[in-house]
Amino acid sequence: MNTRLSLLNILGAAALMSTAACLDLSGSPEPEPPPPVPDYNGPAAAPAPAPLPERASCTGLTVSPGTYNWSITHEGRTRFFHIHIPQNYDATQPTPAVLSFHGYGSNEQEQEDLSRMSVQAELRGFIAVYPRGLNQNDIAGTEDPQVEDTRSWNAGVCCGPAQMATPRVDDVAFVDAMLAYLDTRVCLDTQRIYATGLSNGGFFSYRLACERAGQIAAIAPVAGMAGFEPCEPVRPVSVMHFHGTDDQVIRYEGGTIPFLGGPYISAQDSVARWATFDACLSSAITTYDQGDSNCSTVTNCGQGTAVTLCTVQGGGHTWPGGLIPPEAGLGNTTQDLDATEQMWLFFQAHPRP
Repeated sequence: MNTRLSLLNILGAAALMSTAACLDLSGSPEPEPPPPVPDYNGPAAAPAPAPLPERASCTGLTVSPGTYNWSITHEGRTRFFHIHIPQNYDATQPTPAVLSFHGYGSNEQEQEDLSRMSVQAELRGFIAVYPRGLNQNDIAGTEDPQVEDTRSWNAGVCCGPAQMATPRVDDVAFVDAMLAYLDTRVCLDTQRIYATGLSNGGFFSYRLACERAGQIAAIAPVAGMAGFEPCEPVRPVSVMHFHGTDDQVIRYEGGTIPFLGGPYISAQDSVARWATFDACLSSAITTYDQGDSNCSTVTNCGQGTAVTLCTVQGGGHTWPGGLIPPEAGLGNTTQDLDATEQMWLFFQAHPRP
């Protein structure tokens, strides 16, 4: 790998700053609600567009398997994204897509390397998409080399220039535009568009579930919390959340992001919040248990959705089963759980109704 994956670039900047092993839901039809997400004082994204139309096949599309760096113009800026199309892709058959959002200060190439999502895309036959967030130079129209590592997503309470700019960056509308563009280039299975991300990217995937439940079938945040208000999903959304109990950047038990964001709730409260949104009624059951890693899932939820919390005991601010960061300070990267593989199996089981 030729990227430097520094402490900042993996979203592990120190300034970005009850370890239970499973999802703590009572199973009662009326569980005690989790605490609310702290108030978010920015506007909601633009109204959601109509979902991309479902289709049985595609005609006239000529993009072949491979990797591409594409761009679109949005809000007067050039926005970039990297895409990996697997070798078994058939341009006449609708194909699932996973949107994978990098963390604060990182970029699309590092997210691909860190998550190994393209490897899984080849094995499972889906399209992997890695969007690039904006840094302070992009937002301000400047060229200061000192701020190149401030790429971020406006995810509500997190993080950085995209969330703190005036006006705030409408990254949700960028995703709308990107999906509309992708739909003209590749044969998307519009019932199977999923979102994941690390840290700031994980926070952002939660925001997409809030505001784009009509487009996104399911999400799988890694080391990022539910942190957007108002959250009013138009339908239940399946959620699979991964988090380490020894994450010192985005803490498992909740905390505050100094300088770059605001207070955030815990991993357990994040998934409990979505179990409430999804009208889940059953108790959580263990669905994965190996070494230091455990996943607990509630499956009796609205429209066939499910909510899962995967906890890594002693896990750091890392991608379970992914690239082990070369820099010190981000904590343990477990090899007992492959987050990319497990989230794909979860995604595969939860298309959009």
